[in-house]
Amino acid sequence: MRRRHVVMLLVALAGVLAFVALPAVYVRTQVLDRNQLADRVGAAVTSEQVRAVAAARIVDEAVDSGADELLTARPLAVAGVQALLGTAVVRNLARGISNDAYDLLVTGESGTYVLDLGRSTAFVLEGLRSVSPRLADSLPEGFDPEILRIDSNDPALVSVRRIADLGGWLAIVAPLGALAAALGALLLGREDRRRVLLQLGCSFALAGALLLFLMTIARGAAVPGLEAGADVSAAAGALWDAILGDLAIWSQTLLLVGLVTAAVAATRRQQQGVAGRLLSTVQRVRQATTPKVRVVRALALLAAAALVAWEPALALRMVAIALAVYAISELTAVLDQTSDRRAAKRAQAGAGGAARAGGLRVRPRVPSPRVVVPILAIACAVGFAGFLTDDAPQPPAAAAVPADGCNGSRAYCDLRLDQYAFATTHNSFSAAQDPGWLIPNQRFGIARQLEDGIHGFMLDVHIGVRTNKLVRTDLQAEGSDRNKVGKVLGRENLATAERLGGRIGAGELRGRRELFLCHTLCELGAVSALDQLRAYRRWLTTHRDQVLLFIVEPYAPPAQIARLFRDAGLLDEVVTLDRTAPLPTLGDLVRTDRRLIVFSEGESGAPPWYMPAWSFIQDTPLGAEKPSEFSCRRSRGDADSPLLLINHWVDTFPPNPRKNREIGGAFLTRRIERCERERGMMANLIGVDFYDRSGVVAAARTLNEQSVRANERIDEQAGVGDDSGGAAVDGTQ
Repeated sequence: MRRRHVVMLLVALAGVLAFVALPAVYVRTQVLDRNQLADRVGAAVTSEQVRAVAAARIVDEAVDSGADELLTARPLAVAGVQALLGTAVVRNLARGISNDAYDLLVTGESGTYVLDLGRSTAFVLEGLRSVSPRLADSLPEGFDPEILRIDSNDPALVSVRRIADLGGWLAIVAPLGALAAALGALLLGREDRRRVLLQLGCSFALAGALLLFLMTIARGAAVPGLEAGADVSAAAGALWDAILGDLAIWSQTLLLVGLVTAAVAATRRQQQGVAGRLLSTVQRVRQATTPKVRVVRALALLAAAALVAWEPALALRMVAIALAVYAISELTAVLDQTSDRRAAKRAQAGAGGAARAGGLRVRPRVPSPRVVVPILAIACAVGFAGFLTDDAPQPPAAAAVPADGCNGSRAYCDLRLDQYAFATTHNSFSAAQDPGWLIPNQRFGIARQLEDGIHGFMLDVHIGVRTNKLVRTDLQAEGSDRNKVGKVLGRENLATAERLGGRIGAGELRGRRELFLCHTLCELGAVSALDQLRAYRRWLTTHRDQVLLFIVEPYAPPAQIARLFRDAGLLDEVVTLDRTAPLPTLGDLVRTDRRLIVFSEGESGAPPWYMPAWSFIQDTPLGAEKPSEFSCRRSRGDADSPLLLINHWVDTFPPNPRKNREIGGAFLTRRIERCERERGMMANLIGVDFYDRSGVVAAARTLNEQSVRANERIDEQAGVGDDSGGAAVDGTQ
């Protein structure tokens, strides 16, 4: 009994030392070597993730340096620079200055690792010049954007440095200790070495699994999320994967070796085979009814579901390893059965007929492998995890005006909709920094717009078919054709669009029709309308003091739009306004938790919340190609429509960032004041292109502060404290 305890102790010690030895040896051989580190840093810098972020940063710095025209060709420019950053020139540049990274990583020196273009600046600018010949001339002298910047206190770098500390003497002592402990256990347990081998296999497998799990957790903790910035997250993730990513493969190898060793030892110890014993064990666990077993069983199932939901890649690797072990154990059982059959035949030949008959009676039958049940269990687990993580609508929280007020201020809660100004983006979805947009109207996407204070969104909903390269517009389903598109864009612009996105209306469209957010043609850029509306819903769920307004230009019938909002989970957010009653205040909408206003420029009807835009809104004319053509006269809408929309963008194709910047700031303020005087009403929606350079958010804030002060003066004169009475808010869906 004492010897058995010593054997178990040695087996456990071998597993612990293997757990320590694996990362220690990896660090010593793969990280502490300058050449290996240089190769890994070069791989990190030229990885697809870092190249995408670096290319976007280079182009954005070029735009900030004065190359406004690059915004309209941003996807092409980013793609070109990204390809150049993946070349051997940049990789060698990264390797050449990897000594800085080595000092930061190994010696722990304080400082910053900065990788800029340096001597390769001209090389990359040649790529930009191929996209826009005027770009290089417009950039200031000395333009040298950074590709990568990593501070010495970066969380991922700190984690890597801590692991690097293991690469010294432990890389020698731990492997030798694990080997000695394993040999000692086999020597002391020589009476039943197969049992000891089974225990050692389980110990090594546990060490590999634990190390793999901890690596996954450590990466999630060390690599910051998007809240730290996409560039920081990408750089840290690439650094981690390039330097420590292969350690996960080593861990998987240890896990697989341990499981195979245990499976072979177990199969040869008992003729039943691993599969048969596993199935019988599962049956016993399923039939157990004691509270303790049921709790353990439930926790194990929850852990498995969580692993599939949160780390699907890790779960898939574990399943692959388990299937490999299962296959090897069954093959081993077959080999053992064959060996026993041959031994029985030899015994039969020597002992005669009686012995032969007896041999046949004692030969066990190996059950055939069962694979249907495990496969069905895996499929059910994946499906259950998908159900748990589905983007299904959640019940709204209890509505109350939050401490932050409404749209950023408690004072705004008392403003009616016709007393409030919504900073609004034209073609909100068409953004230079989002992938796939060839002709953008905005620099930043909707997620950034929401954070920057945009509350009004002009959305064009089209019907399209997704292909391998792009989304094709279903003009026939929209009741349009190439000629009608040409009248909207102009013949020359249509030709330009076809050079970029392909022949319009050419060939039969095959595939499932979906709704997309596009501007005129989905071939020039498109995003799934369902995905974007779900993003709005998530934002409204986490910002319960915010009120948003949509102006939808629909190229699909109301019934399809209604299904779109239903599938996006927005039916609990939309509000129905009563045209015959005073408009509600922002506070009314927040308190009733109906914080999304939806107007349609086209056919309305169907659900009551899908309201006719021009019954509630009157606007200014479209089509101004230069500032002198802006007008404040009424274009669409009724004379008594309570809301005023100022369309304020230079209407050219493609949109011109420089010209739109020229009509921002003071020019925008003067036009708002002029239109308010001429129309005798407050500007409630100010629609712009390239909002980040227009000053529209500041202009809307100024208008809202003026409304607050006007309400305060009215309240003082009337001697009351609430001006919200009588507003009609209908939650009908």
